[in-house]
Amino acid sequence: MTAATIVPPPWKLKGDGLILLYRFTAQMLEALNVLTPEMGEFRGGIGALMLVDYEESAVGPYRELLLIPGRFRRDGVRGWSISHIFVSTQPSIDSGRANWGIPKLHANFRRTQDGETQGWSVSVGEQTFLNIRYTPGKVAFRVFTTPFSIPLVQHLDGTTYVSRLRASGICKLASLQDFAIDSSFFPEVSQVEPLGILRATTFRMTFPVPKIV
Repeated sequence: MTAATIVPPPWKLKGDGLILLYRFTAQMLEALNVLTPEMGEFRGGIGALMLVDYEESAVGPYRELLLIPGRFRRDGVRGWSISHIFVSTQPSIDSGRANWGIPKLHANFRRTQDGETQGWSVSVGEQTFLNIRYTPGKVAFRVFTTPFSIPLVQHLDGTTYVSRLRASGICKLASLQDFAIDSSFFPEVSQVEPLGILRATTFRMTFPVPKIV
């Protein structure tokens, strides 16, 4: 890692993507090998798998796959935490780790469209480990957060980072056609029924300067 590849916060990001919402139990997450002592105490709440195509960010365009199992309590702070994340560029990896303690790894991403059906595939080297196809609905609606309403708590390399995110977007409900994950690369949440599926046609997020606990 070099200083030249780390772009400090705050970041403003714009893109589109897919959000699958879940309500995991501790037993589910243990079976999926998601929970680690570094994440702290699992406190439940809504979780999500997200695939995002950022067309604008402080480090240029990149794509991202992440899993948020739910809320955790760590070092006296409660908030959501990212357990697994892959992105498509090295500057995003370096900056995400250094700025917010997000454990980013590298992967390759491909998007497809066949009529109304859209898809993503994610691979490491020659191994594709995630495939998903879905069909968006017709009705669009706006989703947004109030300021400072999404605390993200990450612990990496002995440091805990607390970041209060802001996000908004235009979404449509979507229905799954196919979804498969290779569990040797990523938790196999494809075996869990989602609470809902959102196709975000426009997605904006601000990552602020974090508080170091």
